[in-house]
Amino acid sequence: MDLATVIVIVVIVLAAGYYFRSKGSSPVSRFKSGSLRDKAKSQLKLPPDQADQTIDRQIERLKERYPNRSEEWYLEKIIYDFERDR
Repeated sequence: MDLATVIVIVVIVLAAGYYFRSKGSSPVSRFKSGSLRDKAKSQLKLPPDQADQTIDRQIERLKERYPNRSEEWYLEKIIYDFERDR
C-alpha cells in the first residue's frame, strides 16, 4: 500500500467515527431504538401512522421533562409507562 491509500483510509475512518459520534448513536443503538419503537407501537394498537405520531408526541413531552437522554431511554420510559398503566 502506498502512502496516499493509507491516508485515504485514515480519513475515512476518522470521518465515520465523527459522523457516528455526532449522531449520538451507533448503528447498533439505532437498531435497538427501532425495535423499542416497534414494541411501543404494538402496545398502542393504533394504525402505524397514528402510533408513530403518538410516540413522537410522547418523546417530545419526555424531552421537556427529562432533557439530554437517549432516544432509547425515552422509548423505554414510554413502554414502561404503558405497561404500568395496564
